[in-house]
Amino acid sequence: MTFGAVAYRFIGRQVLQRPTRLALTRLLHCQRFEPKLSLGTSSFLPGRTFCRASKRPRCYARRKQSTSTTVKRENATLATAESAASNNERESFWKTVEDFWRKPRTIPIPRWISPRHHTMTVSEIFGHSSFLLVAISYAVDDFLMPRIIAVAGSTAMLVFTYFHPHGRVLWLPFKWNMLFIAINSYRIGKVYLERYWASQLSDEFLELRRKHFYLMDAEDFAKLVRLGKVEEYKPGDHIASQGVSNCYMRLVLEGDLDVLRDSELTYVLEKANFVAEAGLHAGLLLPGEMESCCTVVAKTKTRLLVWDRSELVELLARDAGILRALKATLTWDLVRKLKGQRLLLSTGRVNDPEAWTVRRNEQTQHRYAAILHNILLHPYYLKKERNELNKYRMIHHIDDEAHNKALREVGWTPEEFELGHRNGHGEDMVDGRRGWKWYIHEYFIRVFGH
Repeated sequence: MTFGAVAYRFIGRQVLQRPTRLALTRLLHCQRFEPKLSLGTSSFLPGRTFCRASKRPRCYARRKQSTSTTVKRENATLATAESAASNNERESFWKTVEDFWRKPRTIPIPRWISPRHHTMTVSEIFGHSSFLLVAISYAVDDFLMPRIIAVAGSTAMLVFTYFHPHGRVLWLPFKWNMLFIAINSYRIGKVYLERYWASQLSDEFLELRRKHFYLMDAEDFAKLVRLGKVEEYKPGDHIASQGVSNCYMRLVLEGDLDVLRDSELTYVLEKANFVAEAGLHAGLLLPGEMESCCTVVAKTKTRLLVWDRSELVELLARDAGILRALKATLTWDLVRKLKGQRLLLSTGRVNDPEAWTVRRNEQTQHRYAAILHNILLHPYYLKKERNELNKYRMIHHIDDEAHNKALREVGWTPEEFELGHRNGHGEDMVDGRRGWKWYIHEYFIRVFGH
């Protein structure tokens, strides 16, 4: 008689506990495949549900594999249940949100106005407010406030298009309004950043703006200051030399400078005077180098704000407001220089007034020839700056004789100047070297600013 039969007769199947039945079943399985092995008493100890490892390795391995599979199934079942519960909670939450935005609500209109019941959703309220904000933005004159209102209106339209009363998201207007919000937010952030830069100006520059650049906004003046750099010179240092090309424009922050023509004094520069503006007061936006018509020497310890001419011209070409304010400032600077020359004559610092007048005329002629040479190097500039050049001639009393003399110095004839082209002269030397990357960068700067 087998061990299983004895166990069932002695104990009884009905009184066996579940762990004991499981152990007996596994023992019977082991006896079936290995009947010659005897069972130890340890197989029936409480809590032991496996054969002895030393004598039943195959049975133990199968039991362990079956247990691990069961655990994995239970874990997978629990994970599925948790995921289902989480999905149900999420769906319930979004259902509540959608009901809030899309649920029709009755508008309490008095019956003497309208006997009908009018309903409206919260989403529709945001849609109407969006168009109302756009209408308000058209009536605002300020630069910043319309953009802020436009951002608010586009945000309200986002709510309307996402929670549309028809139950579907309108993705086309939703994406376009996202783009409008991004553009206007960038411009708003740029304005506040410029205001921050203006608030960080030193007391020296704030005083300079208050006395001499008062026509320029604080933000524009901060742009101008940030574009340049401050340089210091000792007494006797040369800032510019006569006949030498110069690609910088300077503003005196501190100190005095002597302007010499053929080693003779012609006038003096003081605080807030410009150096080498080269027709900028007349609107001539000429980048690159310009031949200096005189020598500028530091008389005392001097501090100058220095701009690269090409970078400054690019800034002025992009920002018409800065250009207008700077032209007005340069005009007053020219008046101050003329008054300084009269003071120079009245104080007796000029020994020979007639020779001084000749040098001043030569300096003016030399400066005009340098400007003309810069323009004629690039025919594009000649077409663009012809009106400004005529304005410069009128301001500085450049007659036709002086104009023709300057043309001969640069190798042009009056006929070629009127035509705007000289035989054998190449195209614009600057624009010819500009590739597609330069034009993309220029377009980006003009759209989004510096």
